[in-house]
Amino acid sequence: MRGPLKEQWNEFDWEAELKKDDARVDTYMRELPRYIDLPAEDAVIMKHIQEKPDLVPFNGDYRDSSLYELFEENEVDEEVDFADDWQKRDGADFFIAAGRLARLWAQYFASETSPEQTVAGMRILCLYGKLMARGADLIDMEDDEYPALRIALVKRLLSDVNQLMGELQRLSAKVPSASEKADFHFEHLMTFRDKVLALLAKYRSAKS
Repeated sequence: MRGPLKEQWNEFDWEAELKKDDARVDTYMRELPRYIDLPAEDAVIMKHIQEKPDLVPFNGDYRDSSLYELFEENEVDEEVDFADDWQKRDGADFFIAAGRLARLWAQYFASETSPEQTVAGMRILCLYGKLMARGADLIDMEDDEYPALRIALVKRLLSDVNQLMGELQRLSAKVPSASEKADFHFEHLMTFRDKVLALLAKYRSAKS
């Protein structure tokens, strides 16, 4: 997603592109159940996405987006390859915490959930995946690299946390049997959210 032309972008330019990237992935996930049993379903869905002018990436290159990584023909690393000092970098706390919470949610979802909460449970698990991806993006950046992108990433991370907390509240209200587990995750995300806000304040202070 980065490149020489984007070095002049401000946080709002970056945020607009990140929102567009999210929208492409969301569209893919919505369309997938309709075409999953068809041959070359990825190509069919990609055609639908490319027909939406508001989802075209910068420079029109769909390979430069998160969507490209979803397709089966692309190789996916089995392990995340971070620098040796990655646990000391910004974003590491988010990546680790989201990974642990996602694992706990997956264990609960696999063993305890009822059919009525399947869709909500999957949305929650996907949002945890997004939090990990945002954290990984921050970890992968050097301290002096794309300061405006860093701010935009943290703003999107905050948006994802808020969305996840909302999903947990709705699930707790709709399915009383899931409320204890949902409330446990919600409380941990409150701390998570405070740390995101602190990092956003740090980046804004460094920019001014």
